[in-house]
Amino acid sequence: MKFKFIDWYSWFIVSVVFGSIVGLILYSSSGVSSVLSSCVLVFGSYFVCDMVGFYLSLLSILLLFILLFVYNFVTGRSKFYVFISVVSSLLCYCSNNIFLFWWFYEVSILSLLFLLIVESPYSERYLAGWYLGGYIVLTSLPMLLCLFYFSCVSGSFFMSDWLTCDYLKSSSLSSVILVLLGILFVTKIPVFPFHSWLPIVHAEATSLVSVCLSGYVMKLGILGVCRFCWWVAPDYLFSLFYVSLSFFFSILFFLVASWELDGKRWLAFLSLSHIVICVVCLNGGLYDSCGLLFVYSLGHGLSAGLVFVLLWWGYELSGSRNWMILKFIFGGSLFFRFLLGLGLCTVASLPPIVQFFVEVSMLSVVSGFSVSVFVIFCFYLFFSSLVPLFVLGLLVSRHFCFSYNSGVSFLGFSSCLLFVLFWSYILFLVA
Repeated sequence: MKFKFIDWYSWFIVSVVFGSIVGLILYSSSGVSSVLSSCVLVFGSYFVCDMVGFYLSLLSILLLFILLFVYNFVTGRSKFYVFISVVSSLLCYCSNNIFLFWWFYEVSILSLLFLLIVESPYSERYLAGWYLGGYIVLTSLPMLLCLFYFSCVSGSFFMSDWLTCDYLKSSSLSSVILVLLGILFVTKIPVFPFHSWLPIVHAEATSLVSVCLSGYVMKLGILGVCRFCWWVAPDYLFSLFYVSLSFFFSILFFLVASWELDGKRWLAFLSLSHIVICVVCLNGGLYDSCGLLFVYSLGHGLSAGLVFVLLWWGYELSGSRNWMILKFIFGGSLFFRFLLGLGLCTVASLPPIVQFFVEVSMLSVVSGFSVSVFVIFCFYLFFSSLVPLFVLGLLVSRHFCFSYNSGVSFLGFSSCLLFVLFWSYILFLVA
């Protein structure tokens, strides 16, 4: 049985990696990105495939591969509901009908909320469920009512028809409702002041749910703002003052993360800090330039998912998420230190990670319209690299020898990490 299991994994890993390389070559040679940015494929008017849907769909599909690699370490219920959540997110990205968009949007989050409550082994999971469930309940019905209002005003239930409706842009009432709808989406990103649920939920959720939350659930709010509220985003939702305030709190989140010994809470605060780059992109308010925003979202989701899997592996081996205990696990093996170093470099946005190039691009944009925001941005970039590198130095210094029986977990988790690392470090070639 042991050799059969290893042979199955070997076949699967070789097929996935080979298929990824072939897909990457075809993607680069055929110029799919330029085609997707200039055209929209419509499937019966209910679903569309554009540049936004492409990048986010790629993120969800790559995260779904994580489930396949760790298939034997999660329960059947987790497999089912995570699969439902991922499929719902894929359909949400491409939905043109507002009711389908709202339905798949909620299902993708509710599936994870159910797993948070029934699968988490931690005692405070019900409190975390109330936090996440409260945001869902309080925003779900108002969101549907706002979407229904715009469908009545424009005379169509399809989002593509709203672009030609001048009343949505000229009416003051429509602008107010658009801002309200944007706030409802912002609670899912989440950015200040709606950030409180994310560290609590990550601390109590299973690692697989944490991968999904930081991977694509945080991007559903960005998707909603881009689909519906992009013309009010620069002036009302993400003004220059709000961008400055977000940068300030992001630096505070970095400082809070530097005090955290719990690896999952540490990574949750880093995710909150890094998502501010999406706020800067949305401040530009150009619908045609949203590709940069979703390229960053793709890299952010992969890096967060990668480190959550790494922490998951450490928890399976040691039974703890404390960095001081994980030091004994990751410090005694050269291969572990290799994975740990590359993983934390993705969180630090070091080149050639795609987030680095987006941050440099946005820094040049910010320097053109505000000196104060440019200075805060520079402080942000300093702390964004300093905190992960500080933890990396802490973990790899003074190696310890620690004996354990890794079993099959070594093959599954290491293959998963190598696969996500591969995509994280080559995305800049195609983005």
